Amino acid sequence: MRDHSKMAKQVFYDPLQARWKRIRRLVDAAAITFTLLVIFFVYSALRNEPLPDLSLGAEKRPYHALKEKEKEKAREKRRLATVARAGHRSRPRKAPSQIKLNSEEGERAAFYVSWDAASFSSLRE
Repeated sequence: MRDHSKMAKQVFYDPLQARWKRIRRLVDAAAITFTLLVIFFVYSALRNEPLPDLSLGAEKRPYHALKEKEKEKAREKRRLATVARAGHRSRPRKAPSQIKLNSEEGERAAFYVSWDAASFSSLRE
């Protein structure tokens, strides 16, 4: 059997409820502050204040059907653009196995590193 006479006092015992009064005041102040913030936000959102103009010019794209001459010009433009993107080199008509490489020149290679002073002159040569 336990002896209840030697039981210690409760740690959070508050017979006058002083802690509850402080907590209640804090919660009430937080609720009032939150309510005022919500009211301010709603008022600001519903107020009819004009926003500044972005002053971006209206884009005008007059779409119309192309005539036959215009279609040919457009095809030619696209063809020239693809040739320009290819680097002005036309594709060889031979098979890759039949193309003669620069065999008489031999192989050349160079590299450049920033920590070696002689590597830049080596790269230029």
